[in-house]
Amino acid sequence: MIDGDWSLFVPVRLPVDWEFEGSAGIHPEIEGVTGKNVVILIKKKFSRLERFLAKILKAPGVVRRPMHHTQSMLWELMDGVRNFNEICDIMVSLYHEDISPVQDRIKSYLEIFVRLNVATVLKPREEE
Repeated sequence: MIDGDWSLFVPVRLPVDWEFEGSAGIHPEIEGVTGKNVVILIKKKFSRLERFLAKILKAPGVVRRPMHHTQSMLWELMDGVRNFNEICDIMVSLYHEDISPVQDRIKSYLEIFVRLNVATVLKPREEE
């Protein structure tokens, strides 16, 4: 996905529907970060025939994609302000060796989010 130094890149959530599930887990003392598990809600796009069959079979129109607690924490931290290194530092302070090697693990999570089209990674602005 991105070659080279990730340290200053800024991961950002794209505008998708999501919700919290369950009770709060471990989390940093950061405003707006709860530590709850996140569930991404992805609307299905049906063809005409699929829409007809879905109506008959009463199929849900939304796919609920629950995340692991570390992925949920990353999701909450991806606010467009924190860069990759800041997020990695917070994740290490919370999960210690459970998320080692932290940079590789966070890169993998981000690549999954980008592939699902629910997040992007922005390049830092060049200083003038």
